[in-house]
Amino acid sequence: MKLQWKSVSPEQERRNSLLHGYRSLIERDVSRTDRTNKFYEGPENPGLGLLTDILLTYCMYHFDLGYVQGMSDLLSPILFVVQNEVDAFWCFCGFMELVHGNFEESQETMKRQLGQLLLLLRVLDQPLCDFLDSQDSGSLCFCFRWLLIWFKREFPFPDVLRLWEVGSHFGWEDWEVEGRSVGQGRS
Repeated sequence: MKLQWKSVSPEQERRNSLLHGYRSLIERDVSRTDRTNKFYEGPENPGLGLLTDILLTYCMYHFDLGYVQGMSDLLSPILFVVQNEVDAFWCFCGFMELVHGNFEESQETMKRQLGQLLLLLRVLDQPLCDFLDSQDSGSLCFCFRWLLIWFKREFPFPDVLRLWEVGSHFGWEDWEVEGRSVGQGRS
């Protein structure tokens, strides 16, 4: 798959506006992803090249979805932990199977998740919901990024790694994603 996009000449890419658009967006996003992390620091950092390569390969693997802003944030911790391009690619593909609905153009999955969060908040803290409604924030749009990239930008990098590890160990298989259970649950 990597050879597919690596073998595209500049002339061919000029005629493939979708691939060109994906590459441009990926390069722009990767240049801003986790730049304070030593693994991605500096202008000629090999970690940045790996992020770019994996994301472009993912575009070939799942061309209908392609690349959407935020995917680099999900790949970054995976690559940091695995530190191997092939393994990180397949881990990312598996993770994207769980969350790809977050990146679909219709945003139905995100809308449903925001609705579920609102229902939960109404049960847990009705006065807060009333306050948010009074401030025209009752739709919880400010939570969109939290759900889209799994709190990746809301916490320091080491805390995100810990949060994702705990989530994967104690609960991802019980989470509901896109209206279906992700796993069998715990006995």
